[in-house]
Amino acid sequence: MGLRANSEERDALWLGTGVHEALAQWYQPHQRRGEHPADYFERWAGKGIGEIRANYSDRNREWYEEPKYVDAIDLGVAMLEGYVDRWGEDPQWDILHIEHSFRTNITSASKRIATFVGTFDGVARDLDDGYVYLLEHKTATQINTGFLALDDQAGGYLAVANAVLRQKGTLRPGESIHGVIYNYLRKSFPDDRPQNEAGEYLNQDGRVSKRQPPAKFLREVVERSSTEARQQMQRLVDEVEIMNGMRTGDIPIIKNTSWECTWCPFFTMCKAHERGGDWEEIARSGYHQLDPYGPYHKSAAE
Repeated sequence: MGLRANSEERDALWLGTGVHEALAQWYQPHQRRGEHPADYFERWAGKGIGEIRANYSDRNREWYEEPKYVDAIDLGVAMLEGYVDRWGEDPQWDILHIEHSFRTNITSASKRIATFVGTFDGVARDLDDGYVYLLEHKTATQINTGFLALDDQAGGYLAVANAVLRQKGTLRPGESIHGVIYNYLRKSFPDDRPQNEAGEYLNQDGRVSKRQPPAKFLREVVERSSTEARQQMQRLVDEVEIMNGMRTGDIPIIKNTSWECTWCPFFTMCKAHERGGDWEEIARSGYHQLDPYGPYHKSAAE
């Protein structure tokens, strides 16, 4: 239905959008870099954003595993300041594209069945190894990389990236995308405890603390073989068939409920639907309609 909540985003999606915007202007073409991403984020965020859930180390130097509420702007600024402190200006990344939108056809039995659209966070040639990678920026309360080998979003991007970027003229003759660099920023404030030479955090008595926080910044490279790319493309074909079956009524639309439902912008509307309430009235009063594919109709390369 193309519904978008009338209220402004004040949650993890909002923070992730701001971090993406800040990094998009930070990584200028080739090895040029823009405004410090923390400064850009602060201007982008404006005022009165409120609080957001995050894990952090508090002033008493106690590490909390459960979510806490913190100022959203302060958190974004702290994350991006720490990011630049950790990675510097990434001189090894020769930036070829940033926020590059694309459109490409999905075919089955030589027949076009759908148009696949998306946006690469970035495309960069690593000057250290000479390979070209897709960049995928991620903000997360907890960094979990175990699922990345089967990540559908980046997998789908890898399945079409070579064709899209060859048509664009980005790739050199015989060159292919080597993989995806997942660039994680964990939602957390700096830990102000002292550290030893190994980077371990210390207690006030100078001993190594038993409470070592997880990594705040992590980069994970995931490669996909040609067999995996074909498998991913087949999954895309299968998914289109299921979507078309739902549109025609041949396949029922089912809800995929989980503990993550509370993060969903349609949670209230969905609960009303479950209880037999007037969910359509909630849809009319609390949401407006947008074309989810709007940015891809004219601006992206076919």
